[in-house]
Amino acid sequence: MEELKVGLEWGLPLPGLDAHAAVIATNAILVAVVVLVAFYVICRSAKLKPSVPQFMLEAAAAVGENFLREIGGPKIVKYLPFCLALFIYILFANLAGMVPGFVSPTSNVNVNAAMALCVFVMTFYVGIKELGLKNYFRHKMGPILAIGPVFLLLETFTEIFRPLSLTLRLFGNIRGEDIFVIVLNNLVVGADQLFPFLKLDGGHVQYATAQLAMPFVYFLMALTSFLQAFIFAFLSILYFGAAVGWGEEEY
Repeated sequence: MEELKVGLEWGLPLPGLDAHAAVIATNAILVAVVVLVAFYVICRSAKLKPSVPQFMLEAAAAVGENFLREIGGPKIVKYLPFCLALFIYILFANLAGMVPGFVSPTSNVNVNAAMALCVFVMTFYVGIKELGLKNYFRHKMGPILAIGPVFLLLETFTEIFRPLSLTLRLFGNIRGEDIFVIVLNNLVVGADQLFPFLKLDGGHVQYATAQLAMPFVYFLMALTSFLQAFIFAFLSILYFGAAVGWGEEEY
């Protein structure tokens, strides 16, 4: 994939990686470190009267637990830590692109593919753990044994394409944000040419247009970052439920 630069990119010189790959890897590691440190500090400083970060984390856990219970029943609640960690990491990774000098790791297809692969492996783990190896494959063969091999083949293709769907959906939306920022910047730069009758200096038009547009752009980026993190985690939950037949529909 051709490199796309947005803002000031920087990264550690990691062996075996080119400059852009090193930037993505550095930002992915930094996001993970920030999330882990934040969790550690909040958990170590937990009090009976919670602080704002502690309250937000506890509220997210409570909402997530109720959400999982509504979708798949009590059994699925045990996978809350995985789903919540996935959601928070993707959210912070998406938002990283809004910080000057940083790049969203999720704007790179390889990072998204790694997370989708984790969901892929976890789906098999959940199904086999809850049903057992024999019953898991029996479940995949459908209700009619005579055409069980056909169902199993279809289920196999479905399981393979789910990580691809997760990867490309997240990649396309976050990369689209980057492209949108570049297009908007080009429009801002050429604003004096679009409105020559104003007879204003191009630099003044550029500055005024940027001041008006950027708050709206950042709001859309933050909203998209949250929605994409939620969708990724939500689909992962549905895949876990489908693996053991907790719901009536396969997703």
